[in-house]
Amino acid sequence: MSEQRNKKKYSLRFGNKDLPSFLVTKVNIRKLIFFTTVYSLVFINIFRPFNSESWIPGINNYNYFLYSSLMVLVGLALISISRIIMYFFVKKISIGYLEYLIWIFIEILLLAGFYVFIAYKVGFIDNYLLQNPDMKLWECILEILRKAVANTTWMLLIPYIISFLYLYNEHLIRDVINKTEPEKEKNVIQFKDEKKETRLTITSDKILYIESSDNYCSIKYLNNDKIQDFLLRNSLRNIADELIDTSLQRCHRSYIINFEHVSSLKKDNGEISLEFDIPNVKNLPVSKTYIDRIMDSFVIYSKQK
Repeated sequence: MSEQRNKKKYSLRFGNKDLPSFLVTKVNIRKLIFFTTVYSLVFINIFRPFNSESWIPGINNYNYFLYSSLMVLVGLALISISRIIMYFFVKKISIGYLEYLIWIFIEILLLAGFYVFIAYKVGFIDNYLLQNPDMKLWECILEILRKAVANTTWMLLIPYIISFLYLYNEHLIRDVINKTEPEKEKNVIQFKDEKKETRLTITSDKILYIESSDNYCSIKYLNNDKIQDFLLRNSLRNIADELIDTSLQRCHRSYIINFEHVSSLKKDNGEISLEFDIPNVKNLPVSKTYIDRIMDSFVIYSKQK
Protein backbone atom coordinates (compact mmCIF):
# COMPACT_ATOMS: atom_id res chain seq x y z
CA MET A 1 0.00 0.00 0.00
CA SER A 2 1.38 3.38 -0.96
CA GLU A 3 2.04 5.75 1.97
CA GLN A 4 2.07 8.84 -0.21
CA ARG A 5 -0.76 10.63 -1.91
CA ASN A 6 -0.84 13.74 -4.05
CA LYS A 7 -2.49 16.80 -2.60
CA LYS A 8 -5.35 18.00 -4.77
CA LYS A 9 -5.17 21.76 -5.23
CA TYR A 10 -7.65 24.21 -6.62
CA SER A 11 -6.04 25.91 -9.58
CA LEU A 12 -6.93 28.43 -12.28
CA ARG A 13 -3.57 28.24 -14.04
CA PHE A 14 -3.29 27.84 -17.81
CA GLY A 15 0.13 26.24 -17.81
CA ASN A 16 2.64 25.06 -15.24
CA LYS A 17 4.12 28.40 -14.17
CA ASP A 18 2.95 29.58 -10.76
CA LEU A 19 2.79 33.26 -9.93
CA PRO A 20 5.90 34.11 -7.82
CA SER A 21 4.97 34.23 -4.16
CA PHE A 22 6.84 37.51 -3.59
CA LEU A 23 4.19 39.34 -5.65
CA VAL A 24 1.42 38.56 -3.18
CA THR A 25 3.05 39.11 0.21
CA LYS A 26 1.56 41.80 2.44
CA VAL A 27 4.71 43.93 2.42
CA ASN A 28 5.11 43.88 -1.36
CA ILE A 29 1.41 44.58 -1.93
CA ARG A 30 1.80 47.70 0.22
CA LYS A 31 4.87 48.74 -1.81
CA LEU A 32 2.96 48.24 -5.07
CA ILE A 33 -0.03 50.30 -3.90
CA PHE A 34 2.17 53.11 -2.55
CA PHE A 35 4.25 53.41 -5.73
CA THR A 36 1.15 53.21 -7.97
CA THR A 37 -0.50 55.99 -5.95
CA VAL A 38 2.49 58.33 -6.22
CA TYR A 39 2.93 57.60 -9.94
CA SER A 40 -0.80 58.12 -10.68
CA LEU A 41 -0.83 61.45 -8.86
CA VAL A 42 2.18 62.68 -10.85
CA PHE A 43 0.71 61.29 -14.10
CA ILE A 44 -2.66 63.03 -13.66
CA ASN A 45 -1.14 66.38 -12.76
CA ILE A 46 1.37 66.37 -15.63
CA PHE A 47 -0.69 64.88 -18.49
CA ARG A 48 -4.19 65.77 -17.22
CA PRO A 49 -5.97 62.91 -19.01
CA PHE A 50 -9.65 62.98 -20.12
CA ASN A 51 -9.36 66.82 -20.47
CA SER A 52 -9.99 66.77 -16.74
CA GLU A 53 -8.97 70.39 -16.24
CA SER A 54 -12.07 71.40 -18.23
CA TRP A 55 -14.43 69.53 -15.90
CA ILE A 56 -14.44 72.47 -13.49
CA PRO A 57 -14.17 75.78 -15.42
CA GLY A 58 -11.61 78.26 -14.11
CA ILE A 59 -9.92 75.77 -11.75
CA ASN A 60 -6.37 76.72 -10.77
CA ASN A 61 -3.42 74.34 -10.47
CA TYR A 62 -3.63 74.11 -6.68
CA ASN A 63 -7.33 73.17 -6.64
CA TYR A 64 -6.75 70.79 -9.55
CA PHE A 65 -4.09 69.06 -7.46
CA LEU A 66 -6.56 68.71 -4.58
CA TYR A 67 -9.32 67.29 -6.79
CA SER A 68 -6.94 64.94 -8.59
CA SER A 69 -5.59 63.76 -5.23
CA LEU A 70 -9.13 62.91 -4.18
CA MET A 71 -9.68 60.93 -7.40
CA VAL A 72 -6.41 59.07 -6.93
CA LEU A 73 -7.32 58.22 -3.33
CA VAL A 74 -10.64 56.73 -4.45
CA GLY A 75 -8.80 54.82 -7.17
CA LEU A 76 -6.32 53.70 -4.50
CA ALA A 77 -9.23 52.32 -2.47
CA LEU A 78 -10.40 50.26 -5.47
CA ILE A 79 -6.90 48.89 -6.12
CA SER A 80 -6.40 48.16 -2.40
CA ILE A 81 -9.66 46.19 -2.27
CA SER A 82 -8.60 44.29 -5.39
CA ARG A 83 -5.20 43.40 -3.92
CA ILE A 84 -6.68 42.38 -0.57
CA ILE A 85 -9.04 40.03 -2.42
CA MET A 86 -6.08 38.68 -4.41
CA TYR A 87 -4.06 38.14 -1.20
CA PHE A 88 -6.73 35.87 0.27
CA PHE A 89 -7.67 34.37 -3.11
CA VAL A 90 -4.18 32.96 -3.83
CA LYS A 91 -4.12 31.35 -0.39
CA LYS A 92 -6.75 28.89 -1.62
CA ILE A 93 -6.44 28.92 -5.40
CA SER A 94 -3.14 29.07 -7.27
CA ILE A 95 -2.86 31.34 -10.30
CA GLY A 96 -0.21 31.93 -12.95
CA TYR A 97 1.04 34.86 -15.00
CA LEU A 98 -1.87 34.78 -17.46
CA GLU A 99 -4.47 34.91 -14.68
CA TYR A 100 -2.50 37.73 -13.03
CA LEU A 101 -2.62 39.74 -16.27
CA ILE A 102 -6.37 39.11 -16.55
CA TRP A 103 -6.74 40.35 -12.96
CA ILE A 104 -4.84 43.55 -13.87
CA PHE A 105 -7.04 44.03 -16.96
CA ILE A 106 -10.15 43.80 -14.75
CA GLU A 107 -8.60 46.42 -12.41
CA ILE A 108 -8.07 48.71 -15.41
CA LEU A 109 -11.69 48.29 -16.54
CA LEU A 110 -13.04 48.98 -13.05
CA LEU A 111 -10.89 52.07 -12.60
CA ALA A 112 -11.74 53.34 -16.09
CA GLY A 113 -15.44 52.77 -15.38
CA PHE A 114 -15.07 54.79 -12.18
CA TYR A 115 -13.51 57.72 -14.05
CA VAL A 116 -16.29 57.61 -16.67
CA PHE A 117 -18.83 57.74 -13.83
CA ILE A 118 -17.06 60.80 -12.38
CA ALA A 119 -17.03 62.40 -15.83
CA TYR A 120 -20.78 61.84 -16.08
CA LYS A 121 -21.44 63.29 -12.62
CA VAL A 122 -19.49 66.50 -13.25
CA GLY A 123 -21.22 67.08 -16.61
CA PHE A 124 -18.24 66.31 -18.84
CA ILE A 125 -20.27 63.89 -20.98
CA ASP A 126 -22.96 66.54 -21.56
CA ASN A 127 -20.29 68.99 -22.72
CA TYR A 128 -18.78 66.31 -24.96
CA LEU A 129 -22.19 65.75 -26.59
CA LEU A 130 -22.59 69.49 -27.19
CA GLN A 131 -19.19 69.56 -28.89
CA ASN A 132 -20.09 66.45 -30.95
CA PRO A 133 -23.80 66.80 -31.81
CA ASP A 134 -23.70 63.91 -34.30
CA MET A 135 -22.81 61.41 -31.56
CA LYS A 136 -25.38 59.46 -29.61
CA LEU A 137 -25.14 59.13 -25.83
CA TRP A 138 -23.97 55.51 -25.91
CA GLU A 139 -21.38 56.35 -28.59
CA CYS A 140 -20.12 59.19 -26.42
CA ILE A 141 -19.87 56.94 -23.36
CA LEU A 142 -18.00 54.25 -25.33
CA GLU A 143 -15.59 56.84 -26.73
CA ILE A 144 -14.88 58.28 -23.28
CA LEU A 145 -14.55 54.74 -21.88
CA ARG A 146 -12.05 53.90 -24.64
CA LYS A 147 -9.94 56.93 -23.73
CA ALA A 148 -10.33 56.15 -20.03
CA VAL A 149 -9.09 52.59 -20.55
CA ALA A 150 -6.11 53.87 -22.57
CA ASN A 151 -5.11 56.42 -19.93
CA THR A 152 -5.79 54.08 -17.01
CA THR A 153 -3.62 51.45 -18.69
CA TRP A 154 -0.72 53.91 -18.68
CA MET A 155 -1.49 54.87 -15.09
CA LEU A 156 -1.40 51.26 -13.85
CA LEU A 157 0.79 49.22 -16.20
CA ILE A 158 3.88 51.41 -15.94
CA PRO A 159 4.03 51.42 -12.10
CA TYR A 160 3.08 47.72 -12.09
CA ILE A 161 5.94 46.87 -14.45
CA ILE A 162 8.43 49.02 -12.53
CA SER A 163 7.24 47.50 -9.23
CA PHE A 164 7.56 43.98 -10.62
CA LEU A 165 11.14 44.63 -11.80
CA TYR A 166 12.04 46.18 -8.44
CA LEU A 167 10.48 43.37 -6.39
CA TYR A 168 11.97 40.70 -8.65
CA ASN A 169 15.43 42.26 -8.31
CA GLU A 170 14.94 42.51 -4.54
CA HIS A 171 13.93 38.84 -4.50
CA LEU A 172 17.05 37.82 -6.48
CA ILE A 173 19.33 39.82 -4.18
CA ARG A 174 17.75 38.19 -1.13
CA ASP A 175 18.28 34.76 -2.68
CA VAL A 176 21.94 35.52 -3.39
CA ILE A 177 22.46 36.73 0.20
CA ASN A 178 20.77 33.62 1.59
CA LYS A 179 22.95 31.36 -0.55
CA THR A 180 26.18 33.11 0.40
CA GLU A 181 25.42 33.12 4.13
CA PRO A 182 26.79 30.17 6.11
CA GLU A 183 24.11 27.52 6.06
CA LYS A 184 22.63 26.70 9.41
CA GLU A 185 22.86 23.17 10.65
CA LYS A 186 19.63 21.52 9.62
CA ASN A 187 17.66 19.30 11.92
CA VAL A 188 16.86 16.01 10.20
CA ILE A 189 13.62 14.37 11.30
CA GLN A 190 12.59 10.78 10.72
CA PHE A 191 8.91 9.90 10.64
CA LYS A 192 8.05 6.37 11.63
CA ASP A 193 4.82 4.44 11.24
CA GLU A 194 3.01 2.54 13.98
CA LYS A 195 5.38 -0.40 13.40
CA LYS A 196 8.38 1.84 14.15
CA GLU A 197 9.58 1.68 10.55
CA THR A 198 11.00 4.88 9.06
CA ARG A 199 8.83 6.08 6.18
CA LEU A 200 10.00 9.65 5.64
CA THR A 201 13.28 11.43 6.39
CA ILE A 202 13.28 15.19 5.92
CA THR A 203 14.89 18.35 7.30
CA SER A 204 12.69 20.30 9.69
CA ASP A 205 12.78 23.48 7.60
CA LYS A 206 10.84 21.71 4.84
CA ILE A 207 7.94 20.69 7.07
CA LEU A 208 4.89 22.96 7.31
CA TYR A 209 2.47 21.08 9.53
CA ILE A 210 1.01 17.65 10.30
CA GLU A 211 -2.69 16.92 10.25
CA SER A 212 -4.51 13.99 11.82
CA SER A 213 -6.66 12.03 9.36
CA ASP A 214 -8.45 9.01 10.89
CA ASN A 215 -5.77 6.37 11.52
CA TYR A 216 -3.26 8.29 9.46
CA CYS A 217 -1.37 11.56 9.69
CA SER A 218 -0.87 13.82 6.70
CA ILE A 219 2.55 15.50 6.64
CA LYS A 220 2.58 18.72 4.62
CA TYR A 221 6.06 19.65 3.43
CA LEU A 222 7.89 21.68 0.78
CA ASN A 223 9.55 20.06 -2.20
CA ASN A 224 11.06 22.42 -4.79
CA ASP A 225 8.87 25.23 -3.40
CA LYS A 226 5.72 23.18 -3.94
CA ILE A 227 3.54 21.82 -1.15
CA GLN A 228 3.52 18.03 -1.00
CA ASP A 229 1.49 15.61 1.09
CA PHE A 230 2.83 12.41 2.71
CA LEU A 231 0.40 10.02 4.38
CA LEU A 232 1.77 8.15 7.39
CA ARG A 233 -0.04 5.42 9.33
CA ASN A 234 0.42 6.55 12.92
CA SER A 235 -1.37 8.62 15.54
CA LEU A 236 -0.72 12.33 16.03
CA ARG A 237 0.05 11.70 19.70
CA ASN A 238 2.82 9.21 18.86
CA ILE A 239 4.33 11.59 16.33
CA ALA A 240 4.18 14.50 18.79
CA ASP A 241 6.04 12.41 21.38
CA GLU A 242 8.84 11.88 18.85
CA LEU A 243 9.09 15.61 18.10
CA ILE A 244 9.85 16.89 21.59
CA ASP A 245 12.58 19.59 21.61
CA THR A 246 12.01 20.44 17.94
CA SER A 247 10.29 23.37 16.24
CA LEU A 248 7.26 21.16 15.61
CA GLN A 249 4.69 21.42 18.37
CA ARG A 250 1.13 20.38 18.86
CA CYS A 251 -1.33 23.30 18.67
CA HIS A 252 -4.60 21.41 18.36
CA ARG A 253 -5.93 17.89 18.75
CA SER A 254 -5.74 17.58 14.95
CA TYR A 255 -2.57 19.58 14.16
CA ILE A 256 1.15 19.84 14.79
CA ILE A 257 2.69 23.11 13.56
CA ASN A 258 6.24 23.94 12.55
CA PHE A 259 7.21 27.30 14.05
CA GLU A 260 9.95 27.72 11.45
CA HIS A 261 7.19 28.76 9.04
CA VAL A 262 4.82 30.66 11.33
CA SER A 263 4.62 34.35 10.41
CA SER A 264 1.89 35.64 12.70
CA LEU A 265 -0.50 34.74 15.48
CA LYS A 266 -4.05 36.08 15.16
CA LYS A 267 -6.92 36.41 17.59
CA ASP A 268 -10.43 36.82 16.15
CA ASN A 269 -13.65 36.50 18.16
CA GLY A 270 -11.73 34.78 20.93
CA GLU A 271 -10.25 32.19 18.55
CA ILE A 272 -6.47 32.06 18.01
CA SER A 273 -4.95 30.89 14.73
CA LEU A 274 -1.46 30.66 13.25
CA GLU A 275 -0.58 32.06 9.84
CA PHE A 276 2.22 30.70 7.63
CA ASP A 277 4.91 32.60 5.73
CA ILE A 278 4.15 30.45 2.68
CA PRO A 279 1.28 31.35 0.29
CA ASN A 280 -1.59 28.91 -0.32
CA VAL A 281 -1.38 27.38 3.16
CA LYS A 282 -4.42 27.52 5.42
CA ASN A 283 -4.26 29.06 8.89
CA LEU A 284 -4.20 26.53 11.72
CA PRO A 285 -6.37 26.85 14.83
CA VAL A 286 -4.96 26.82 18.37
CA SER A 287 -7.05 25.03 20.99
CA LYS A 288 -7.28 26.36 24.55
CA THR A 289 -5.24 23.45 25.90
CA TYR A 290 -2.15 24.60 24.00
CA ILE A 291 -2.54 28.42 24.03
CA ASP A 292 0.08 29.21 26.71
CA ARG A 293 2.70 26.91 25.23
CA ILE A 294 2.05 28.16 21.69
CA MET A 295 2.29 31.81 22.77
CA ASP A 296 5.66 31.18 24.45
CA SER A 297 6.99 29.24 21.47
CA PHE A 298 5.86 31.92 19.04
CA VAL A 299 7.82 34.58 20.93
CA ILE A 300 10.93 32.38 21.09
CA TYR A 301 10.97 31.37 17.42
CA SER A 302 10.06 34.88 16.23
CA LYS A 303 13.26 36.18 17.85
CA GLN A 304 15.31 33.52 16.07
CA LYS A 305 14.17 34.59 12.60
